[in-house]
Amino acid sequence: MNFSLEIGLKTDLSKLPSIKDIYITLLPGEQYKDVAIKAKELIKIGKNPVPHFPARSIKNQNELKDYVGMCKDFGVKQALVIGGGDQPIGDFHSSLQLFETGLFEGLKIGIAGHPEGSPDISDSNLEKAMIDKKPYADYIVTQWLMETSPIIDFISKQSLPV
Repeated sequence: MNFSLEIGLKTDLSKLPSIKDIYITLLPGEQYKDVAIKAKELIKIGKNPVPHFPARSIKNQNELKDYVGMCKDFGVKQALVIGGGDQPIGDFHSSLQLFETGLFEGLKIGIAGHPEGSPDISDSNLEKAMIDKKPYADYIVTQWLMETSPIIDFISKQSLPV
């Protein structure tokens, strides 16, 4: 099992624990350029930044291309590609659409797993989405849970590292 940490744009990097993998959220209303810059700062202090790429928070392919390009130029090696918020602000409504652009080539890709399901997606649609995204993904990231049985059941259904 690998441990990681998720931070926001306002996180004080001088107070981070010795964990190497640091996921950076891109919340609705925040700017992708700020996330890319935070990733650059993390690289400078020896961390492995993993910026979030939430499909429904990215306006169009030009914005996605700029965001991915900035991250790659700064030395980012890994990305978490997710659906993101409720309502799309632009052309993308699913993480699968981001993969289909081909822009993530050369990056290690994580996708979100939901051992306890998701309030936004039915279990059957969630299962289909996992199957559709697996060809693009290197690993699955899940939230931390207090109960082990949902995680054990989830892992038994996956063919990627969790």
